[in-house]
Amino acid sequence: MTDTHDKKKMKKTITEISVLSSGSTHVVGMIVLFFILCLICFPKPAVAIERHIIIAKPFGPSTDLPDPAVGGNGWYTNEAGITETLFVLDDHMEPIPWLAQSYKNIDSLTWEIRLKQGILFHDDTPLSAEAVKASLERMTGKESPVFNKRLQALLDIQEITVKDERSLLFLTTHPNASFIYDLTSPDAGIVRLSPGNHKLYGTGPFYLKKVVPQEEMTVSRFDKYWGGKPALTGADFKIIKNPLTRMLAFESRQVDIAVNFPETDAERVTSEKGVGLHYQPTNRVCFFFVRVKDGPFSSPVVLKAVNYAIDREEIVNTVLSKIGGEVGASIFPPTLPWCNTTIKPWPYDPEKARELLTSAGAKDTDGDGILEIDGRPFIINAWTYEQRASLKPTLELIQQQIGKVGISMVIKVTQKGSPINEAMKKGRVELNLQMWNVAPNGDPDFFISNVFVKNSGSNFMGYVNPELDGLTKKGKTVFNREERKKIYDRIQSIVYEESPVIVLFYKNMVSAVHENVKNYKIHPAEKYIMTKDLYLDGS
Repeated sequence: MTDTHDKKKMKKTITEISVLSSGSTHVVGMIVLFFILCLICFPKPAVAIERHIIIAKPFGPSTDLPDPAVGGNGWYTNEAGITETLFVLDDHMEPIPWLAQSYKNIDSLTWEIRLKQGILFHDDTPLSAEAVKASLERMTGKESPVFNKRLQALLDIQEITVKDERSLLFLTTHPNASFIYDLTSPDAGIVRLSPGNHKLYGTGPFYLKKVVPQEEMTVSRFDKYWGGKPALTGADFKIIKNPLTRMLAFESRQVDIAVNFPETDAERVTSEKGVGLHYQPTNRVCFFFVRVKDGPFSSPVVLKAVNYAIDREEIVNTVLSKIGGEVGASIFPPTLPWCNTTIKPWPYDPEKARELLTSAGAKDTDGDGILEIDGRPFIINAWTYEQRASLKPTLELIQQQIGKVGISMVIKVTQKGSPINEAMKKGRVELNLQMWNVAPNGDPDFFISNVFVKNSGSNFMGYVNPELDGLTKKGKTVFNREERKKIYDRIQSIVYEESPVIVLFYKNMVSAVHENVKNYKIHPAEKYIMTKDLYLDGS
C-alpha cells in the first residue's frame, strides 16, 4: 500500500514539474525534480541510537591508568568489561575457560593451557600465547616494576613457556591445586600497554576511554569483541562513596544502576514506579576480626560468651531489612561449594553468655552495669569503616546487645579498613568489623591462607593453630576434590570453635535498577557487571 501511494505521489510531482519546466524555467525545474526524486526514492539514513548507561559504585580507580597489576585496579577493569581472564567463574563458583579454550593438569607442577582463536586486544592486536606470557610475567616477575606480590602468592609461577602460537606451559614452584581458580583473579586480567604505558588495552566487550581518579571511569563499546557486538555503546561508572549520596543520585535519575544500595531505603524507593531492586547472595561475609593474642578475648570462654550475646537474626531483620543477607555460621557462605553446611549459626542466648562470663571470673563489683574482668572494667574497642552502609549500624546494634550482658563497647568509624588493621596488630583494637569477599577466586585457600595461618598478611588477630597451618599447607597440594573438601571442612570447624573470626551474616549484593535496564545480573563473586548482553530498553 505504501509503495502504490509513493508511486502516485511521484507521478503527480513529475507532472507538476513538467508544466513548470516549459520556457525559461526548464533548467530550474529539472534541478528541483532531481532533488525531489532523491528525497522520495532514497529514505533518510537511520539515526544511531546512543545506548549509554550510568552506574554508581562505592569504589573505583585511584589512578588515571587502572593497571590490573597495581592495587585493586583489576577489580574495576574486570567489572567494567575492559579486561578478561583466562578462566572465569560460573554461577556455581566453578572455573570455566574464557580466553582459554582448554587446559590439562600434566603433573603436580605443570599445567598446559590452550587459547581460543580470533580474539583481539582493543588495539586490534591478536591475542597469542606470547602476549599472555608477557602480560602474566609482567605481573608475577619479581624484577618487574609492577610486580604484584599478591597475584604471585596465589599462582606461585616459576616459569611460563610458549609451546606454540596458542598454547602455553605453566610451571609452578610448588604443587598448587587452586591454580585454575586463581587464574580467575581480576589481578590476572590479560592486558597490553601502549608504548610509554599511556594506554591500557584489554580483550573485553568495552575499551577504556577515560578515568578521573576516585570520581569516574568511562568505557566505550569494542565492536570487534570476540564474543559478539555488545548491546550498549558505553558506560560511565560514577564513584560515589557515600551510600546516601549514591541513593539520592539514583532517585533523581542521574544514574541507571546504584550498586550496594542501602537496604533500609529499599522498600521506600522501590514503591516508586519504574524502579526495581536486585539482590543476590554473594561470597561476601560480615565478620569480626578478634584480637585473640592477648586481652579479654584470649580466653576461649569469653569468646563463646560474646558469640551467644550477639543476636544475628535481629541484625538481618533491622540493619539489612531482611533482604540484605542472611545469618552466618561458617566462614564460607552457601554460595560456595566448599561451605561446611554442618556448621550452624550461634544461637542468641544472653543467659548462657552471662553464665560463661561468670565462669571466666567476670563480676560487676560496683553495680554500674559493666563487668570487671581481671580487676579491670570489661571495655573493648570496636572499629569499622564507612564505605559499606550496613557496617556502622551493625556495630551500633551489637554495642547494645553485648551491653545487656555487661560488656561495654567503644565504637570508632574510620574512612578505610587498613588503619583499623594496623591498630589491631598493635593491640589497640579488640574487635575489627569487616565485610570481605572470602572467595573472590572461588577457592577456599585464598581466605584461609591470608587470614588464619600464623604470621600471614591479614592475620591481625595474633591467631596461631598448628593443626590449621598444617591442613592449609596440605589443602594446596591435594588435587582430589573430595579430599580437599574434607580438609577445608575441618578448617572451617576449627575457626568456628576457636572464633579468631566471629561470623555475623552473609551479605547479599543489593542494587537499585531503573526499569529500562535489561539483563543486569549479580554474580556471587561480584566481578562481572558490564557484559555484552547488558542493555537499555527504549533508548
